[in-house]
Amino acid sequence: MTFVISRQKSNDDVSYGETLKYLALIKCCVCACIVTIYSVLEKLTKNANNAGVQDKRRRMEEKQPIKKKTTLRESMKELSRNKELRSIAMMVMCYNICVELAEVLWKGILRKRYTNKSDYMNFMGMFSQIVGITAFILQLCSPIIIKIMGWRGTSLLTPYIMGTLATLFFVSVSAGRDLVPLHVALIVGTLQNIACKVTKYTLFDPCKEMAYIPLGPEAKVKGKAAVEVLGGRVGRSIGSASQQIMVLTAGGSILNCAPALGAMYLFSIYNWSKA
Repeated sequence: MTFVISRQKSNDDVSYGETLKYLALIKCCVCACIVTIYSVLEKLTKNANNAGVQDKRRRMEEKQPIKKKTTLRESMKELSRNKELRSIAMMVMCYNICVELAEVLWKGILRKRYTNKSDYMNFMGMFSQIVGITAFILQLCSPIIIKIMGWRGTSLLTPYIMGTLATLFFVSVSAGRDLVPLHVALIVGTLQNIACKVTKYTLFDPCKEMAYIPLGPEAKVKGKAAVEVLGGRVGRSIGSASQQIMVLTAGGSILNCAPALGAMYLFSIYNWSKA
């Protein structure tokens, strides 16, 4: 993405439209390669399996009981009965609230800093590259971190790191441009968002999946669906609705809401760490 944008001749809308066409074409080519590779691997796997292995697999599938589809109401009932599932749901919900509160404010500053569409896209391309490289490196180290710090210590790393960087970010925005320049607040917000995404991929998600291991099979099947719905959708909705209310009361500027957003962010971090 960064390479394609760097080849753009000018910053007008025509060149920007051509860049979008190139990016869309690259995306289509990558998707076609994924489908092709998947089809080839599937055919190779089928050819490698002989008739005896297939018969054995078929007999094992026949012995297994048929699983009934779980409704959302059953998942919610399981969630209300199970304390561990409620804790996992609280963790996921608080994470999504924090992401929504900080990301919108950061992108608001980013749009003020990079008014040109190409510059904005170039910045986001570099941001994605840094997130990918950092996540790959930390993914290699995550088993060692979990082994040294244990599940609880590793699971608390994500809220503590996010909370520390978010505090600096909200304070820098709340202080105003006279005390803290806009580009400094943007740098702090960028570091916070990088840490938020990287720790989710490498620490938060593995710890969340490990939390399901001690649960029974019924809790895993029914509760996991409720956790994803309640934590993901409801968490994002709460964060988005809170922002809209604050923006309306603050005169239409997201930057004026930084103190209130920061207070709600830290409150979510507190509930997350206590879950």
